[in-house]
Amino acid sequence: MATPPKNVDRRAQRTRQVLEQAFLGILQEKGLTAMSIQEITERANVHRGTFYAHFTDKYALLETIIREGYQDELTSTLPSQSQWEHNTLHLLTQATLDYFNSMYRQCPPLNIVDPLVEQAVREELAAQLVIWLKQSRNTQMRWQIPVEMMAQLMSWTILGAAIQWSQNTAMSSEQMAQNVVLMLLEGVRHLTSDALPD
Repeated sequence: MATPPKNVDRRAQRTRQVLEQAFLGILQEKGLTAMSIQEITERANVHRGTFYAHFTDKYALLETIIREGYQDELTSTLPSQSQWEHNTLHLLTQATLDYFNSMYRQCPPLNIVDPLVEQAVREELAAQLVIWLKQSRNTQMRWQIPVEMMAQLMSWTILGAAIQWSQNTAMSSEQMAQNVVLMLLEGVRHLTSDALPD
């Protein structure tokens, strides 16, 4: 009885991969607005119904690709036991810069894609930061503002730096990551109640 679900899962994974590859090929050739679901399914050699069994529309497919790509970038960059500290924050920022740089190179123009990329990456960033900040709060720090708010503000900072840097890479990604982390850590240090005078 356990074999059919595994086969279905593998088949579903293969179908999603084929749809993603077809989508990316058409995206580079024609752009997002010019492509249709019909073109994606024809290139992937699947029925339209199969597409809709996996994704609601082409924007949902794009969001999935973005999230999975960014999560893969983080998985390959961050240590398995990551936490709120200078090194992991630097790695997170560097991974975000690298991801945005590759997205801007692979998918020009991103005028339609931008909001989807930004939202997906910002949500993933905030989720990771919330985990780290809650772990820190439980062990050593008392935050003056809600952790979720801090994570949102920091995710916007990292995201904004990544967007700006990917459009104008005059500075190395290493230097940009160092600047962002310095700003975040100096700002966060003042938000802990431990930093307040007695």
